Amino acid sequence: MFEQAVQVSEAFRESAHQMQGSLHMALKGCPECRTTQMIASPALGFCDDCGSSLVVVPRE
Repeated sequence: MFEQAVQVSEAFRESAHQMQGSLHMALKGCPECRTTQMIASPALGFCDDCGSSLVVVPRE
């Protein structure tokens, strides 16, 4: 496990000069309640408050 962490760290270091901009969280939200959450799984799921299907929140 440690060896894999070292490999990932080295790959990141070597490619750092190619990176542009910054990372942004992907968000999902309820169109009814207007709540948002970070996307952390392949399925978007349903709103805990009202039961509506969650949708991907477009980046503005």
